[in-house]
Amino acid sequence: MTDPGAADVVLSIRDLTVAFSTSRGDVEAVRGVDLDVAAGETVAVVGESGSGKSTLAASVNRLLADNGRITSGSVMLRDLDITAADERTLRGVRGSRIGLVPQDPMTGLNPVMRVGAQIVEALEVHGRASGPAARTEAVALLTRAGIADADARFGQYPHEFSGGMRQRVLIAMALACRPEVLLADEPTSALDVTVQRLVLDQMAELAADVGAAVVLITHDLALAAERADRVVVMYRGEIVESGPAHEVISRPRHEYTRRLLAAAPGLAERKVAVTAGGGPAPATDGEPLLRLTGAVKRYPMPGRAEPFLAVDHVDLTVPRGRTVAIVGESGSGKSTTARLALRLEAADGGTVTFDGRDVAGLRGKDLLGFRRSVQPVFQNPYASLDPRYTVAQVVAEPLEVHRIGDRAHRRRAVAELLEQVALPAELAGRRPHELSGGQRQRVAIARALALGPDLVVLDEAVSALDVLVQEQILDLMVELQRDLGLAYLFISHDLAVVRLVAHEVYVMRHGRVVEHGEPEQILTAPAEEYTRRLIDAIPGRSLVRS
Repeated sequence: MTDPGAADVVLSIRDLTVAFSTSRGDVEAVRGVDLDVAAGETVAVVGESGSGKSTLAASVNRLLADNGRITSGSVMLRDLDITAADERTLRGVRGSRIGLVPQDPMTGLNPVMRVGAQIVEALEVHGRASGPAARTEAVALLTRAGIADADARFGQYPHEFSGGMRQRVLIAMALACRPEVLLADEPTSALDVTVQRLVLDQMAELAADVGAAVVLITHDLALAAERADRVVVMYRGEIVESGPAHEVISRPRHEYTRRLLAAAPGLAERKVAVTAGGGPAPATDGEPLLRLTGAVKRYPMPGRAEPFLAVDHVDLTVPRGRTVAIVGESGSGKSTTARLALRLEAADGGTVTFDGRDVAGLRGKDLLGFRRSVQPVFQNPYASLDPRYTVAQVVAEPLEVHRIGDRAHRRRAVAELLEQVALPAELAGRRPHELSGGQRQRVAIARALALGPDLVVLDEAVSALDVLVQEQILDLMVELQRDLGLAYLFISHDLAVVRLVAHEVYVMRHGRVVEHGEPEQILTAPAEEYTRRLIDAIPGRSLVRS
C-alpha cells in the first residue's frame, strides 16, 4: 500500500475552501480540506450528496460551476498551482495531465460524434498523435478498455453502446494522454453491479499502466474500501476521517463513517418486513395477488427476421403483503416483466392475472379498478414527476384523474400522504427541482399510495440514490408494508439491496428465470453460476467474507 508521505506525491491540496454564491448569500461547500495523492495510489473520497466530494474533484481541474470559487487554499499538481493558473494553462492541463471520468457517460460524450473520433480528438488536441497514428492508438485504447471488436466499434455513435461500454469509452478517453491524475466522479453509480465490477477493474488496470494517481469519488463506503488504498470521508464540506481503507472499515472513528457503513447494502443488516399488527409476514399459500404464467414478450428488430425475445415463458407469483424481487443485469428482462405486471405492455404469450382475473381482458371500469390497485414507482423520480407541478399537485393528480373527492378532500389527502412518507408539509408548495433525490422519490411513493393500491411495482427505485437516502427509502417501504399490508414487486440489479427487503427473489437472465428462492438461500447456496457472479460483484462482499 502506498504511503503518500514517502512516495511521489502528484496532487497536493492544502486548506482548500470553496464557496458558492446563492440568493441567500455565500455557501461554503468545502472547508479547510488537506489531501495528498501519490503516483500509483487510489484515494477514495466518500460521502452523501452535498458532502462536498464532487466539489473537491471539480476544484482539482478548476471546473466549478459559474457561481463557485476557491476562496482560500491551494491545489498543486506537482509544481503547478492549479488555483493560480490562467485558463490557457488549464486547457493544456485538462485531459493531458488530469483525466476525468464523469458520472453520466451520455453527458460526457458528444452524441453526434463517433466514439473513435472523440478519442482521436483528445489525442490530437494535446499533441499525442495525429492522422492514422491517432486512429490506431484510439482503437488500441478501446481494446484495452475492454471494448470487443474495437476496430468496428470505432465508427459507432454513443447511443449504440450500452451504459457500461460508454463508461469504458470515457475511461479510455480520460487515460488517452497518460495523465498524472485521474478523477473518477461516481463513475459506476448507474451501472449494474457486474458491469460496475468489470468497469472498475478495467479502470484500475489502465490507471496502473500509466502510473496515474486516482481520486475515486463515491457515496458507497464498501465500494471505496474494496477499490482504494486510502479512504477519505467527507461530511458537510469537511474531512471527518481518513486512513488506510481496511482501518476505516474495521475501526471507524467518526459517527458519520459508522452510519455510512451501516447503510452500505453489502454490509447492512437485513430488514424484516412484517404485517400490520407486528405479526409475522403472511404465508405464501392461497391465491396470490399477482401471477405470471408462461409470460412471453417479443419485440420486432429492424433488419432481423426474428423478433427479440425479452421475456421467455416467465412464471412468477406475488403473494399479498409480501415483497418479491426480480434481480438481474440490464437486458435480463426484469423491467419488461414489471411492465407486463402493470399492463403497460401486453404479453405475447402466457397469462398475467391480478386478484384472480386475467388483466389482458380488463376493460372500462374493471381496467380503471386495476389501475387503482397496481401503482408504479420508477427509477428516476425527476423524470417521472411533472416539473411544472407543485408537490401537492403531483400527489393529488391520481385522485383527480380517478375523480376521488372534492378539492378539500384531496387537500387533506395530500397532507396525510406527505406525512405518511415522512415529508414536511411545507414542501407541498415546492416543485420537483427544489427537492433532493430522496425527497423526490418519497413524493413518487406518496403519489403511488394516493389510490390505496394493493401492489406497488418499484423499478430500480433506489438504484440512483446515496446509500443513506437509499436506506431511508427501504425503511419506509418496510414500514408502509407493515402498516398498509402492501405487496411489492421490487426490480433491482443489486442482490445486496434485494437481500435487505425481499421475502422471495427471482433471478433473471436473457429473459428467463434461472432460479428463485428466499434471499438467504440464494446468497448462501446459489444454484447458477450467473447468480454467483451477481453475488461476487456485491461491493463489500469480500470484506464481509474476510
